[in-house]
Amino acid sequence: MLLADLIHDVGGLLVVDEIQTGFGRTGKMFASEHLGIEPDIICVGKGIASGLPVGAVAASDGTMSSLSIGEHTTTFGGNPLVCAAGSATIDVLREEMLVEKAAKVGEYFKGGLIAGAEKNRIVREVRGLGLMLAVETRFDVYQIITNALHEGVLMLDAGRNVIRFLPPLCIEPGQVDRVLAVLKGVLEKEELAKLPG
Repeated sequence: MLLADLIHDVGGLLVVDEIQTGFGRTGKMFASEHLGIEPDIICVGKGIASGLPVGAVAASDGTMSSLSIGEHTTTFGGNPLVCAAGSATIDVLREEMLVEKAAKVGEYFKGGLIAGAEKNRIVREVRGLGLMLAVETRFDVYQIITNALHEGVLMLDAGRNVIRFLPPLCIEPGQVDRVLAVLKGVLEKEELAKLPG
């Protein structure tokens, strides 16, 4: 039984946070689609307006109509600039098929990460969906990220021992190859430093 079923059995509402995962990041418009979940309420932001400050809450008519005027407010509501950016972003996502591209290039990227991980003793796991990927290592990733930055590749951390990749949805396979090559070099350097012999 899914969590959604349990929530509905007790009369609750399933609220899904898609602030970071929404708008194609995981290779579907929303990450909840990977699980076949249809939320009662969905919270979105970040990707909806290509980085401009905006957030939105969407729900069915039945759920939204249960709120009276003034019961739900917003920090960034009503800004015409970000609303236009949001509308344009959705148009570009559809016209350029960026969600489908995120799925395809993300699969290529993840495959490269897995192939590299199999040759490196400090990598524990590769995980993620679409273009929201991570490499978990056995050690702190600060030096790996710093060394990659010196090679012109920006990587993020997600905790002390996880490297996080959140490239733009328009990334090309050739750019992924560059990231994989730099990652291979910095991981090999770190492996020699941490696990000599």
